Amino acid sequence: MPNLTWLYAGAVYVAAVALARRGGADLPRRIALLFFALVLVFFREPLTTDTINVPVDYYESLPPWANIIRHSHPSNPYINDVALQLVPWAHAVREHWRAFELPLWEPTAASGYPLLANGQSQALSILRLLALPLSLGHAMTTEGAWKVLLALTFTFLFCRRRGYSIVSSSIGAIAYGFSGFMLVWLHFGHATVAAMLPAVLYIVDLLAERSTVGRFVFASFIWGVILTGGHPETAATAGFLAVLFTGWITFIERPFGTRREAWHFVRASGGSVVAGALLAAPFLIPFAEVVRKSQRFAALSGSPHPVGILADWASTIATLQPHFFGFVPHEQPWGPAIPEAITGFAGTFAVAGAIALFAHIAATRAWRSREAFILAALLISIGIIYGWPGVIDVFHLVFRLAPPARIRCLFALLTAVSAAAAVDLIDRGFRRPVLIGLFGASLLLLTMMAFPFPTPAHRDTAVLALLPAVAVLAAATAATMLRWRGALLVLMLVIFAEHACVFGDWNAVLPASKLYPPTPLVRALVKLKSAAPPNAPFRIVGYSADFFPNLATIYGLEDIRAHDPMESFRYVGMLALCGGYKTADYFAMWPSTTTRLLDYLNVRYYVLGPGRTLDAPRFTMVYDGRDGRIFENHDVLPRFFATRRVTVEWDVKRFVAALA
Repeated sequence: MPNLTWLYAGAVYVAAVALARRGGADLPRRIALLFFALVLVFFREPLTTDTINVPVDYYESLPPWANIIRHSHPSNPYINDVALQLVPWAHAVREHWRAFELPLWEPTAASGYPLLANGQSQALSILRLLALPLSLGHAMTTEGAWKVLLALTFTFLFCRRRGYSIVSSSIGAIAYGFSGFMLVWLHFGHATVAAMLPAVLYIVDLLAERSTVGRFVFASFIWGVILTGGHPETAATAGFLAVLFTGWITFIERPFGTRREAWHFVRASGGSVVAGALLAAPFLIPFAEVVRKSQRFAALSGSPHPVGILADWASTIATLQPHFFGFVPHEQPWGPAIPEAITGFAGTFAVAGAIALFAHIAATRAWRSREAFILAALLISIGIIYGWPGVIDVFHLVFRLAPPARIRCLFALLTAVSAAAAVDLIDRGFRRPVLIGLFGASLLLLTMMAFPFPTPAHRDTAVLALLPAVAVLAAATAATMLRWRGALLVLMLVIFAEHACVFGDWNAVLPASKLYPPTPLVRALVKLKSAAPPNAPFRIVGYSADFFPNLATIYGLEDIRAHDPMESFRYVGMLALCGGYKTADYFAMWPSTTTRLLDYLNVRYYVLGPGRTLDAPRFTMVYDGRDGRIFENHDVLPRFFATRRVTVEWDVKRFVAALA
């Protein structure tokens, strides 16, 4: 059966491009076609065949699937949250919208769970809403393709506003659109918001030129999209970037003739954020209420993100060359080649471009230019990543919940824009700074090879990893030295090829049938639920990792557990206190088979592994299979019941002791 997902994705992009061109955006049709062609090449299989590029197969390593599928090999174990959180919440949101219900609350996790207020559900994301006509797997694939297209398009538009040539702007767009941050976090809210970071630069630049009503409305819409994108931390980074850019234009570049014009710009820039927040209020208001009650907030209130994590020389190498320590996700890396480290990668030429841009600004003393802002913001992002005193203190003061390592999204964007600026220097005949940049990038590669390798085999792996970078530097040198215009087009293709080599397999292509196929045990639970009377208590729990939390959401089964940083810390604390729930572990396990908390929380069915038994007389086995066993709890309390005794205790310590 043909998969026409690519056609739907293309039709939506064509409509968006038409609207942008109608609004005056400098986006040639041939460039829009080029961007879609590159995305179609990169996502060819999941967009055109009965496959998906959502690495959900991590569930195969967990029971009940692991009891049937022996020796499973998840395609990408480094982003297991996709399988265990993001896709289940996306499914829940889609089911609510398709039933014409507001996705306010989800009963299938944690005995009831705030769904809209959980940013990871992306319940109000415009991409999630546009993908509703598609099936779950193809919708996730299409959302990923749209994110890359948004990053490509807005980076191109911003570079064009800087006066860069079409080829220069396209190279900068490719460097960011296929960067590590976009592709590693492709199915996370991180990428949904990060795709709009170049749009922040674009709208601030527009408002600085002329603050019209139309531009203000457009900027407000952009902020609404950012704030409903599903990742408040990256949205805060976008706000940080807007403040830096607005402040630079107002106080350093100072292009305005009068103070009134400057104030008008600042008011329009800040006002668009406020208007965008009002548009996003249906998400922001419940989020603001829930986040202070969440596990994540409770954990970070006591101890914020540590400074200096992933900020050593090895992590720098992983940022600049993600496969240096092994070809993840296919290999176990021997260095810090993990998602947090490699997401700053925007291509080898992007690093050369940043060095070249600095050399050019230093030579021409253009310290008040927009290009100087790119370097200044890049320096600030580096200071946050590496925990420079003063810079990191201000960052933690304003963004307490945001991990410094994720500022690599700014590093990727700003080096990508630097790449566009460097190609523009070639176009304008300034070849010396570009050659300096290429020399500096080459020197970095040579310095990497001085790293102490455990074995010669590890050194050979690093050499193989650097080959695409060497090809990029060679193509860039040829494009700089030659006067042949086609050399820049060759450079563009080589840059795209380097990104494809590095991240082409990160989101593995899987058959669509891999999207949570039910085992006999799961089918038995679904059958038991369908046979139960309406409103009868029908919650479940699994011993240890059996039927891991959130996976029950896919089948409409209600679990008392949850696996999400937004879960209520008081509720999880009760599970830990009364049921022994291991909340300290990332993969929290349920160890108790005897606690009466199960009765109170309406747990009717208990899932165990094959061969396991329950000694408690209140449990009766109702299913026994190769993938596990199901026990029915006969003492389960109804959904609503009269409380015969109430104890009021205001002292927290005595309350905890009494509850235990």
